Amino acid sequence: MADNTDHHFDAIVIGAGMTGGWAAKELCEQGIKTLLLERGRNVEHIKDYPTTNMQPWEFPHR
Repeated sequence: MADNTDHHFDAIVIGAGMTGGWAAKELCEQGIKTLLLERGRNVEHIKDYPTTNMQPWEFPHR
């Protein structure tokens, strides 16, 4: 399927890690049309970080 849509961006951020995500946020808040590219897999916070909702005293090795 051909995509004939032209996409124009003022900034391109490569990597959606902590710094890239923050940079994209800051650019967008300034009204800059930003494209954020990430190669990694989609992170499912509850599945990938099972201790997210645990209290400090609930950890087995604290």
